[in-house]
Amino acid sequence: MKKSLMALTGGLTFFLGSMTPAYAFDPTEPPTTFRTSANGLSLAKAQRNGQWVCISGLPLDVTLYDAKTPWVTGLDVNTSLIPYVSGSVSNGKSIFKTTLSKKERHFKGNGLPNHKTGIYPVQEGTPAYSWYAAAPADGYSSAAAIPIAPYNLDITVPRDPRFSEQPYCINSLVTGVVTQTGSVWHANLAYGTYWVDPIAALPIDECWGHPYNKEYHYHGYAWKCLPNKGGPKTHSPLYGYALDGFGIYGPRGDNGELLTNNDLDECHGHTGRIKWDGKWTTMYHYHVNSEYPYGLGCYRGKPSTFDALTPHTHGYSAARAAQFPVREPQGGTPH
Repeated sequence: MKKSLMALTGGLTFFLGSMTPAYAFDPTEPPTTFRTSANGLSLAKAQRNGQWVCISGLPLDVTLYDAKTPWVTGLDVNTSLIPYVSGSVSNGKSIFKTTLSKKERHFKGNGLPNHKTGIYPVQEGTPAYSWYAAAPADGYSSAAAIPIAPYNLDITVPRDPRFSEQPYCINSLVTGVVTQTGSVWHANLAYGTYWVDPIAALPIDECWGHPYNKEYHYHGYAWKCLPNKGGPKTHSPLYGYALDGFGIYGPRGDNGELLTNNDLDECHGHTGRIKWDGKWTTMYHYHVNSEYPYGLGCYRGKPSTFDALTPHTHGYSAARAAQFPVREPQGGTPH
């Protein structure tokens, strides 16, 4: 399992740095700087500026460390210095459909985004190639050889999610569906020599995505290529849904205020007035922003499961299940 996860950032050598103290963060839109995870951050509990992870096959005491790459200084990820994956290509027709029933919201598609991406497999001689070529990947000569391909995206979430005072941990790599593009968000952790924040350790493309297990997904500036990012003076629109059914919105709150982690809880959300199924209501929802973990830190409702490591079904194949059974999400007291 750990070997497979190395494809997320590669088998690069990441050096441990000293703990960097917290500092005031001034967000911008579009962001020119992202604030990465603190050195020594434990992912074994729900906490602001972190993730609570219980993904099957991973140790329960994952700790993130500094990734010493040219585009990171302290906690700052400088977007202008990232050697992005080159190119702008279509990967085929994006197929995506949302179906509503009285109690459920069903997403069905082929996982291909409705926008162009960088060229994957990563091309030799391009700025990002050396980073991907250094990364081992099961079934490939290196992570540079991983393509983007369609798959069976088939996820069902509750239409009326129940809020839990006690959060649930993140128990699969896929954390949500980006309904504006037909692709998915992944948890923001990856393994090289140490556990790291993916955007601090490996280049992505201009839409802040790359493939893992041929599955295109987003990290960090996940809303850059969305068709409806929203305006500067209003609450961001809905970008998609978490696996617990709650909505995921853009980086702006009421009156267009750019939200920092201090405005959000440990799961990266809060309760406020939003447009939900065409009506204005006050309810819990998540936000993406430019501070780690950039999106979900945990779940406020019991999540469904969609596994990025197996043939794409709601759960594991029988053979995989025997080796790495899906963990039930810990926590939760819905009401």
